[in-house]
Amino acid sequence: MRLRFDSKVMGLLEGAIDLHIHSAPDVYPRILNDVELAQQAKEMGMRAILVKNHFVETASRAQVASEVADFPVFGGIALNLTVGGLNHHAVDVALKLGAKVVWMPTLHAQKFIENKSHVANLAAQLGEDIQGIYILKPNGELKDEVYPILDLIAKWDVMLATGHITIQEAMVLVRAAAERGVRKIVVTHPCASFVAYSVDDMKAILDAGATYLEHVYNDTTRQVAHPIKVADLYNAIKAIGAQHCIMSTDSGQWLNPVPAQQMGIYIKDMLNLGLSERDIRTMVADNPARALGL
Repeated sequence: MRLRFDSKVMGLLEGAIDLHIHSAPDVYPRILNDVELAQQAKEMGMRAILVKNHFVETASRAQVASEVADFPVFGGIALNLTVGGLNHHAVDVALKLGAKVVWMPTLHAQKFIENKSHVANLAAQLGEDIQGIYILKPNGELKDEVYPILDLIAKWDVMLATGHITIQEAMVLVRAAAERGVRKIVVTHPCASFVAYSVDDMKAILDAGATYLEHVYNDTTRQVAHPIKVADLYNAIKAIGAQHCIMSTDSGQWLNPVPAQQMGIYIKDMLNLGLSERDIRTMVADNPARALGL
């Protein structure tokens, strides 16, 4: 499948890395499987992709897709209830399988469970009996079980991502992670309606030790109940600076364009709004490569 974009967009797609794609197989409908995503990204001249699943680790699947497509595919693990929540044993195995990112709870984060109507397409699989995961003690300190996870992330020098936890949880987490030697800390889609960082919040969490803010195009689509404007992503990037941002798609849903196309649309929209090619290259290629250790 050859996508039709102008030469500027095609040039920026070449060498791009998408760190946030949801692939089949999954309990939710996904538009492409791991191998198909890899083949399409390879065809478009991209450098790598990272596949995500809310319920199982994806590092092992990524190995297979990489071999079949002869293209770099990476995976990670989201610390939801299906892997035992804040379970350092699951993290240890995922890292040994090649995981490049550990997300804090996403769909099973306490705040997300309480506000699951924000992504109605996901809510149906969550059930009514789930007790969401909150990573802080009543006194505001990190729960003890988080520390061994941070130590493993630091040891393997991979990404820690904040997932869908609250700003309050993330601030404590980021400070602790930085103190324990985690060097790649990614704030997951801070503009999303169910996370909702202000620009001041974004600056504060960077000051606390976060490395990158990951701005995803899916936040602007009908996949979410309260989509933001594309201009909101642009304004957040301009307020913070490209050196601290990553552009990812968070795509793969059956009702959105295929991920490589979604990335092209994202690049095109940012160019049209006034971002420079240099800044876009920083966010779609340079920063993701550093986060992956490439």
